[in-house]
Amino acid sequence: MNLEQMQTMWQSHSAKLDECISLNKSHLVDKQFESKKNELNKLKVTRAIEGLLFFVVVFLLWKYIVSSWELSAPVVSAFILNIFAIVGLAGSIGQIVLLNNIDFSKPVKETVTDLIAVRSHNLNNFKLISLSVPLYMAYVFLAYDIVFSVDLFSLMSAQTQAVFAAVSLLTGGLVVYLINKLKPENRNNKLIGWLFKEVSGERLTHLLDELENLENASLSRVF
Repeated sequence: MNLEQMQTMWQSHSAKLDECISLNKSHLVDKQFESKKNELNKLKVTRAIEGLLFFVVVFLLWKYIVSSWELSAPVVSAFILNIFAIVGLAGSIGQIVLLNNIDFSKPVKETVTDLIAVRSHNLNNFKLISLSVPLYMAYVFLAYDIVFSVDLFSLMSAQTQAVFAAVSLLTGGLVVYLINKLKPENRNNKLIGWLFKEVSGERLTHLLDELENLENASLSRVF
């Protein structure tokens, strides 16, 4: 066997070895994608449960409003809180729709983009619901009426009402500030970064990180 024949055999063997390695990498990536589908299904279940809870809250609040129809602080509070509960319900349904539109057969980059859209939707929904925080007294008024059958607002003095109104305005300013800061580019801030992660959800954040790693792996396989 001369040198030229040995080189030909070696090149053939090297090509088969590269093909085998490429197939193994492809199989590994496919298995990883399958596990990501399972994570996605768990995320859908979580959002479905969340949506069901919001639906129950909406139903119970409407039932309370209809049964106690009058212009009182508890009823007005129930109406306000019901608006935010409806926002939460719509947000959960919207996220389920976005999650159902995710197709793992598409390129990884497109799948990552779709998941980022889910995260953005989740973030925007949280911002809307967080606007209920300055209206914290609505929870108090409603709870007092349900538990003790007492209209707490009617028993409060004008000074006490003014104090709670001032606290609500201060809280509202803080909430608006946090909403404006709650952006991906501000995650270097410890508080914003922690809040962003909590709002986005650990499972969704983990899924995004894993898919981005798979995208890098796919790119390295191509090159």
